[in-house]
Amino acid sequence: MTSIMDRPAIIGGSPVRTTDYPSWPIWDEHERTQLLETLEAGGWWQGNGDKAATFAAQFAAYHGATYGMALTNGTHTLEAALAACDVGDGDEVLVPGMTFIASASAALAVNATPVLVDIDPDTLCIDPVAAEAAITPRTKAIVAVHVAGAACDLDALTDLCARRGLRLIEDCAHAHGTFWRGRGVGSWGDFGSFSMQRSKLMTAGEGGVLICNDEELRDRAWAYADCGRVKGEWFYHHATYGSNLRMSEWQGAVLLGQLQRIAEQNRIRNDNAVALHAALDEIPGIRAPRRDPRMDSQGNYCFVFHYDAEQFAGMSLRRFEKALAAEGIPMGVSYPALSDLAVFRNRNFAPRLREHAPSIDYSTLHLPRAEHAAASTVWLQHRMLLASREDVLDVARAVARIQAHAGEIASAS
Repeated sequence: MTSIMDRPAIIGGSPVRTTDYPSWPIWDEHERTQLLETLEAGGWWQGNGDKAATFAAQFAAYHGATYGMALTNGTHTLEAALAACDVGDGDEVLVPGMTFIASASAALAVNATPVLVDIDPDTLCIDPVAAEAAITPRTKAIVAVHVAGAACDLDALTDLCARRGLRLIEDCAHAHGTFWRGRGVGSWGDFGSFSMQRSKLMTAGEGGVLICNDEELRDRAWAYADCGRVKGEWFYHHATYGSNLRMSEWQGAVLLGQLQRIAEQNRIRNDNAVALHAALDEIPGIRAPRRDPRMDSQGNYCFVFHYDAEQFAGMSLRRFEKALAAEGIPMGVSYPALSDLAVFRNRNFAPRLREHAPSIDYSTLHLPRAEHAAASTVWLQHRMLLASREDVLDVARAVARIQAHAGEIASAS
């Protein structure tokens, strides 16, 4: 077995790991059985089958919500949620500065203006204080993203939205199975939006689920996703504008299988993440995000930690990531700050944001905490957390070895 003092792989040594971590996605007879049932039943769309709707209902119940809707992807779930909350032309939507573009582009899809807000440097989630400071008379909603499975401060955000009359949309694309004070994320706001894209903690390749507790909001969101139809009315009665955002029965079948193992997978990931957090905190220059004690369990979409180059002989973040990958550690990559994206810098919004939209000069906008986090955080793939405890702790061994040889690695670059 290699030791910490051995030369790192990036400068000619043997890697800490020569075997890979568990692959992703994981499937077995649960998915195969559900898919064959769908094939043989012939009801391959939601109008003729029950797989997608059954999955959405069970998934909502797992997170403590009353209603679940199975949609095409996690971008469309956000769009449908905003539309159901009557967010549109002339309205502003607060969005954290560090997230996937969909959290903001969904607001553009309903002709609302995304207002980019800085983040909490510890959790990487939206800062409730910064959010309140950004509220204007045009503000209609907050999209709160649970980053890498870490829950936003839901107590502060629900209070803020109640005081200021705002809608709260929880973007839970990273947080399947994250619980806050005994309740699943997504059940605290007006809507909870989940993605089932290939990299997520549950996946059908693509797909999304929207959950909520309000029947009227549920009906409005489903009308938007189902071509403007009204529940209980004639099939060709289209009462409002809508799109076609329905999940297929094939995806619902796969996700019913995935749902059978999510709780146990999250338990393993959560326990291993806690152990890895403790091990990395022993290494100078490495800091895992603070874990809020109100979060009972974290659905770790990624394992994220902060990297201080000064403690690693000035080694750049990208060089450190290459060194870690060479040790056999499965790497992800941080989101850039939204304020750095060309779509905002150049206002490349296509037909969106017409004459009633507030004018924001994104080209001068800087979100220092989001920009710093994008330049100093390391993101590891969640499949690593499904391995044995010793295999997971190889991450800390690899980091410690890289630090012990940081000067040599930095100069070799």
